[in-house]
Amino acid sequence: MKRNKMSDSPHLHPKLRELLSQLRHQVRRYIVWESVLVLLAIALGVFWIAFLIDYLPVRIGGSEMPRSARGVVLVATLIAMAVFGWRYLISRYRRRLPDDSLALLIERHHPEIGGRLVTAVQLDTEQRVGDSHSPTFLASVHREAMQYVDRVDLKRVFRREPIVQKIWFVAPLLIAALIMAIASPQTFGRAIGRLTLMSDSPWPRRASLEMVGVEVPIITADESDSGATELLPFEEKVLRLARGSNATLRVRAAGEELGHVVPELCTVAYYDDDGNRGQSNLRRVGRVVDGYQTFVLDGPPLASLSKSVTLSIRGLDDRLSDFRIEAVEPPAIANLEMRVRYPNYLRVFDDMTIADEKAVDQTLNYQAGVRIREGSRLTLVGSSSIPLGSVDVTASSLETTGATNVAPIDANRDEQAELNPDVEIAEDGMSFSLTLPDLREAVSIRMVPRDPTGISAQAAYRYFIGVVRDQIPETTMRLTGIGSAITPIAKLPVVATAKDDYGIESVQVLMNVQGKQDESETSEPLVQTHVLSPVLDRDGKTNLTIDLRTLTDDKVLQPIQPGAMVTIGTTAKDRFDLSTPHITQGELTRLQVVTPEELLASLERRELEFRSRLEQAIDETRRLKQSLTGIDGETAELAMPTEDELRSRQRVQLRIRQAELQAAKTTEELAGIVSGIDDLLLEMLNNRIDSVDRRERLQTGVRDPLNLVVTEPFPRLRRQIVELERILMTQTVASDGENESPRESSPESGSQADSILKMRQAVTEAVATNDEILLQLSAVLEKMLDLESFNEILDLMRGLIDDQESLLDETEDAQKKRVLDLFK
Repeated sequence: MKRNKMSDSPHLHPKLRELLSQLRHQVRRYIVWESVLVLLAIALGVFWIAFLIDYLPVRIGGSEMPRSARGVVLVATLIAMAVFGWRYLISRYRRRLPDDSLALLIERHHPEIGGRLVTAVQLDTEQRVGDSHSPTFLASVHREAMQYVDRVDLKRVFRREPIVQKIWFVAPLLIAALIMAIASPQTFGRAIGRLTLMSDSPWPRRASLEMVGVEVPIITADESDSGATELLPFEEKVLRLARGSNATLRVRAAGEELGHVVPELCTVAYYDDDGNRGQSNLRRVGRVVDGYQTFVLDGPPLASLSKSVTLSIRGLDDRLSDFRIEAVEPPAIANLEMRVRYPNYLRVFDDMTIADEKAVDQTLNYQAGVRIREGSRLTLVGSSSIPLGSVDVTASSLETTGATNVAPIDANRDEQAELNPDVEIAEDGMSFSLTLPDLREAVSIRMVPRDPTGISAQAAYRYFIGVVRDQIPETTMRLTGIGSAITPIAKLPVVATAKDDYGIESVQVLMNVQGKQDESETSEPLVQTHVLSPVLDRDGKTNLTIDLRTLTDDKVLQPIQPGAMVTIGTTAKDRFDLSTPHITQGELTRLQVVTPEELLASLERRELEFRSRLEQAIDETRRLKQSLTGIDGETAELAMPTEDELRSRQRVQLRIRQAELQAAKTTEELAGIVSGIDDLLLEMLNNRIDSVDRRERLQTGVRDPLNLVVTEPFPRLRRQIVELERILMTQTVASDGENESPRESSPESGSQADSILKMRQAVTEAVATNDEILLQLSAVLEKMLDLESFNEILDLMRGLIDDQESLLDETEDAQKKRVLDLFK
């Protein structure tokens, strides 16, 4: 029934119909076999090509085809097999094969049939109408065709070369696949799994590399932790590092214990986002430990990382591909603001703000060398370039040794937040603050900001903040008109000064009197103290007078006996209240208490010193006159032309300058004598020495004349000497001009003669002034000699009085002795 359906000639002889049916089936088998071979060729060819592409690079150290590439190969293969399956199998298999076409195909390869088979098939077709042939003719054609049926060889119809060629192509590939499947089913199964995307397991290798991670130094604010490192693993082959960091890549290779071969050399190939490529060798570290050998890379591109890089590590036939290190900007402290709250001892005029602890007295940006006042509260407010996750801070004193005063601060930890409540990070993470409540010493602050992912700055930000220490106050004191010896009833004029950076709180003048209660040798030592608290003026000075007689009369002090020692000093205290008060004691002045007679004797000895100094000044003035006279003589020699005129002028100039220096020295010496006599007069007045005549003679006879000499004649003499040098220099310039122009002027010109005349006149005036000074000084010296004679007479009278008193005492003692002898 099937054959009848396939035949177009139902009345055709059965043998002929059977022949055509066999040919039809053979044609379809041919189509199927050829299609199967084509599909097998495609599948096996792609399999082996893809397998070699996927596996061979592994043997030479490459990597497998990525999943995407394998997916493309698989899709392309399926598409190709579908196309060829439709083209070679489905479309050809479904095509209709009519009997006349099959008969024609047979006769083409069997020409001896002579068209009889085609004629029999075509005349026997039911669709043919209008043919004029007799049944006898049709039967005759059938019989003749039947005679050739047994001689028809259907194999001659088919071409075997295409099938053979495809078999020769497919057979080796198929045999190789079968051998591979039998010999190494794991390899065959892994290949099928990888190429069909059912598995991504890599090919087994001789070497086995494993990515350990990247080792980076731990950046902390604590200097003691320097050198510590941490190992960061890759997450999905991606790792984020701070830009500028120095990292070390760590890779390990399995050894023989784990069934692998350790590579002799591992290399890393890398490229950055800008397309720059490079290659480096990993360094082998140590020996195999626990079955693994470690390799490290501590050079480019991980040294001073600047750009994101993608790494691929190769060792023997193993490869670690597409490990990416992303370089991100670390947080940076863009600005550090200092908010300073001064301590209370500096608040003199703003008592209202002392209670306001949150008030800020000064706000400034940090700069190198900045210093703040001792004891201030310092709040540091830093701003960051990116949001912060934490800040590591260490503050250490610069003036102490060791690790004292070191307080690590991390604003991201609860424990540290409790220890350091003044350190906090803003809600937006863009700023942070740190408070040092009481800064007493210079401090070094190290800060390491970190972002929320833990990436930190690659170096600690270091800030040095100095401290302006509160200096102890300075105080000085001097006594005016008082020498080293005083009388028991003296007045002590005191001039005291006290200075401090931020003002003086109090100053005291202390006087201690150490002596005996009376003049007897058996009396006990007595120490008396008197304290004064004067008020300083705006300049820190105060003037006061300690009157010993008034203090004795007011019973503040007991009577002071000669031989006692009076010590006077000052103490000053500033407003510093942070620790031990700053109290300074000035230099002490010690005064010996003597009798008025002893003090007068001391003053007379000082008068003798002044007389000696005056005599020396007179001698120097005489030598000055001689120098001026010598200048006059040498000036006269300048009028006569000589060969060595320049040397003569230089000699005159030297004499003038020596005279000027001598005049200045004598003036200063006389001014010192005047000042000494002033002190002597004040000392007599302050010690209440009842010697009005002596004071008047010293003042009117010595001091005032000497002061007059110092203020009028000597300055005039110095001006005249300067005029001498000016005239000489003018003459020198004129002489040089004449030497350069000999034709226009002669050596004995009128201008030079006028200069010499002026010079001699100036010398004469200076000599006259010098004589005037000598006369005045000589008169003062005579007055001092008279005073000395008067003092000698006074000393003689004092001696006589003392002898008389001694004689009277001896007489009284002798009389007492006689009276006592009468009662024996």
